Amino acid sequence: MYSSYYGMSCNPFLSDNNILYKSKDYQECYSRLNYLKEVRGLGVILGDPGLGKTYILNAFIESLNKDLYKIIYLTAKDNYNLFDFYKELANQLNISVGACYKCDLYKNIQNEIQRLVKHQRIEPIIIIDDAHCLSNEILINLKILLDFDEDQKDYTTLILCGCPELKERLIKKNYETIYQRIIVNYQLHGLSREEVKEYVETRFKIANITTPIFTATALNALYNVSKAIPRRLNNLILNCLMLGYQNKKQLLDEEIVRNAKNELDL
Repeated sequence: MYSSYYGMSCNPFLSDNNILYKSKDYQECYSRLNYLKEVRGLGVILGDPGLGKTYILNAFIESLNKDLYKIIYLTAKDNYNLFDFYKELANQLNISVGACYKCDLYKNIQNEIQRLVKHQRIEPIIIIDDAHCLSNEILINLKILLDFDEDQKDYTTLILCGCPELKERLIKKNYETIYQRIIVNYQLHGLSREEVKEYVETRFKIANITTPIFTATALNALYNVSKAIPRRLNNLILNCLMLGYQNKKQLLDEEIVRNAKNELDL
């Protein structure tokens, strides 16, 4: 449809593309994840929905040598209870859960983590996405992944990734033992005005488009309307291309962006 109309060899704005754009947010967050990997301990990555938290985590995971790192990736759910959470963690560590009690499950998880580090020279990296959905009970009990009785050594890298309200919970007094263990704390801010322009131009080049499709004022409108959120920016651009095609416009202006916004807004 509009891809052929604009001469695009592919559509680089679709959500299922795996083309990296290394914004300042991406680079800052990625470097902190690499630092955390080296020192081990607890890291917190925060950002509003659509800013690319999971996108950066996936890029980080892909960069890891699977012979040296054991990746445990959990997505928190609102209905998670404490036992279900640690049962899923145990399953990903290939621990047989059976009918064991919680205290036995905790010990088995700690023993397996220590075995991986001491005997197999494999470092566990535990990533909890949507961590703002974790219950208070689970958050408090995350200390078992960081505190080992026999020594002060950090055996795991634990990454909590979620929306900004997670920080508001962690700074409360009852989470002090967790809060004090945070080594990395980064909050994503979104694309800058210049990055939106660069992002759009870079994506079009991937589709073999080198002549402008958006006017300068339209690019500025894309920044304002998208609120610097990459996911919303992609959706806006897709709508702009569709409307431009329907109206037979080769060059997309600010009016097209406004109309695309109106169609996206509920």
